[in-house]
Amino acid sequence: MRDLIRAEMLKLRTTRSFWGYVASSLAFVPVSIWLAIVTAGLEGSPVPVLDSSEGLRNVMSAASSGAQLLLLIGILVMAGEFRHNTVTSTFLISPDRKRVVGAKLAAAGLVGVGVAIAASLLTLAIALPLLGAMHVDVSLLSSDVVLPLLGAITVTALSPMVGIGIGALLRNQTVAVTITLVWILLVETILVGFAPEVGRWLPGGAASALSGVATAEGGLLPLWGAALLFAGYGLAFAAAGTRFVIRRDIS
Repeated sequence: MRDLIRAEMLKLRTTRSFWGYVASSLAFVPVSIWLAIVTAGLEGSPVPVLDSSEGLRNVMSAASSGAQLLLLIGILVMAGEFRHNTVTSTFLISPDRKRVVGAKLAAAGLVGVGVAIAASLLTLAIALPLLGAMHVDVSLLSSDVVLPLLGAITVTALSPMVGIGIGALLRNQTVAVTITLVWILLVETILVGFAPEVGRWLPGGAASALSGVATAEGGLLPLWGAALLFAGYGLAFAAAGTRFVIRRDIS
């Protein structure tokens, strides 16, 4: 199993699009921090003032701003095998499909954790000096800092594993990416914003709650509930994708 995981990590390291996704996901962090700061407390803006619990959480939630791109990495890992017709040789070399998918999930999880930690550290490195310069008191051990960062790590670490499941279920990389983006950017955005009683139970609603910006008071789940729900989605997609790959003929 260890060799399979190493092989999957090697595939990722030698894929240019992978590094593009990683760089882009980290690039979202400073942009999100800047937007959270410049729009905080403006008249008509839903972003609260910085010197408040909600304002600080909104800034720290920047650590999860690139999680959606990690979802695409997971799709790339699985559906890319079908797109480039390497899936047959992969399963010929390793006939146990469950182990192959398990290795992909493990590799995706490692990437997710690595990017999540990097994004969290980058958020602290940028946000703390900026907030300090604006005379906003921030305690590293406060819940307004710790909880959004923990939520961001959870979302970012699990997102590529969800992508593995989606890629296994749909197989066509272009279709999988298109459907995923439309769902995230259009369908879930509408449901979370205008029908939170429905959107709170969707992956995007759970991710929003985990970011610390939207909590139970905003119509979504509390952080602990969102963590369990998002983890459940990750396990469900991974299990369904694994079962689909095992049972379906590969030509």
